[in-house]
Amino acid sequence: MRVHLVKNVAILKRLVKQLERLDAGKVSAPDLMAKPVLKDWTHAVSIVSCLEGAIEGDATHSDGNDVRTGQLFAFFEDDGENFVLTLDGWYRLGSSRRSNAS
Repeated sequence: MRVHLVKNVAILKRLVKQLERLDAGKVSAPDLMAKPVLKDWTHAVSIVSCLEGAIEGDATHSDGNDVRTGQLFAFFEDDGENFVLTLDGWYRLGSSRRSNAS
């Protein structure tokens, strides 16, 4: 068995804890006033690792449709099979799409 984590589990656990606190209404402005200030900010888009490929066996997409997964968090190999954990959930990997670049 081989596992490769793209993100540190401790960081993700902290994120989940904060999201749960926010969702439960346990965060308020006074709680956050001592946090660092981000000035002169603008919304930006960051590139995250994901996979693209033809999907099979998914209830929401027809077999053969090309899809792009959510952010990639981990690779897992066991018993000769390869899997990935994404923001959308688990996928079993079939053959890879090879680049035609020389």
